[in-house]
Amino acid sequence: MRDQRIIDSHAHFFPKKYLQKLDELGINFGQTLDNRFTSAPPRLEDMDKAGVWKQALSIAVPGVNMSSPENAVKLAETVNNELSTLTAENDRFIGLASLPMLSPMDAVDELKRAVNDLGLKGIELFTDIGGRPLDSMEFWVVYEAAARLDTPIFIHPIAPKHRAIYDDYGLLAVLGFPFETTHTATRIALSGLLEKIPDLKLVLSHLGGTLPYLVGRIDDAYRMFGKSQTKIQKPPSEYLKKMYLDGASFYNPAWTCALGFWGSEMILMGSDYPYGWVGDYSTCVAVIESLSIGDQEKQLILRENAEKLFGY
Repeated sequence: MRDQRIIDSHAHFFPKKYLQKLDELGINFGQTLDNRFTSAPPRLEDMDKAGVWKQALSIAVPGVNMSSPENAVKLAETVNNELSTLTAENDRFIGLASLPMLSPMDAVDELKRAVNDLGLKGIELFTDIGGRPLDSMEFWVVYEAAARLDTPIFIHPIAPKHRAIYDDYGLLAVLGFPFETTHTATRIALSGLLEKIPDLKLVLSHLGGTLPYLVGRIDDAYRMFGKSQTKIQKPPSEYLKKMYLDGASFYNPAWTCALGFWGSEMILMGSDYPYGWVGDYSTCVAVIESLSIGDQEKQLILRENAEKLFGY
């Protein structure tokens, strides 16, 4: 494939002022970062080497909602201001806003500011907000605002409250994160959120976690005993297929499974850059090139779906 102009929809960036704000608030960050996490020049060098045209930037864990509602507002404002400055200075970066979800009305206000005033193109939400799942009714006001603004929501996993079961063998990132994405997306599908707000645009991390393998089982369970426990009018798969996936998964059979349900129109190239899952961008691109689909479908995944979703 030639002239790819790739868009990476899953890339992480920590503004230095965000890290400073964590220190000021006495919040332990707990990660050791190289300069690719906090500085544009080294990541631009990596992007140039790999033919990556743009990155959609979001912070990674711990996010902004790990402390008090007041601190969440301060952290979100800091992140979003810095991403706005970065994206204004270099159009190869797309900014995804952080929101102070511990106070949903503050989150709505920050969402409007981030999109209307700062020019950010999407939102990042983690799968757990102060111990509450994303389908909790208190958050729906945020989703209504996002739909009105036609702003996509990138859903990223975070450590669950029961994370101790993943402490051995490095299983939090290996299993815990994909399971959290799967759990969150399934709850959203069953909650009726996408019936109430059908235009809401959601993007699931890491190729949807284990959803490509479990969609059929989720529908089977709904038919067996779920109808009496939900208010949705269709099988959950009808709502799951409306969610986009990012492709931060690097195993051909997993991709084949995902394509079989979602199709190439609903999957975006993603790398999880600069975390070292695959070493470099070449592996991310190679798995897409290895798929038994046509070049036009590959271009949808590598660039065109992201262009349409983020609206530029």
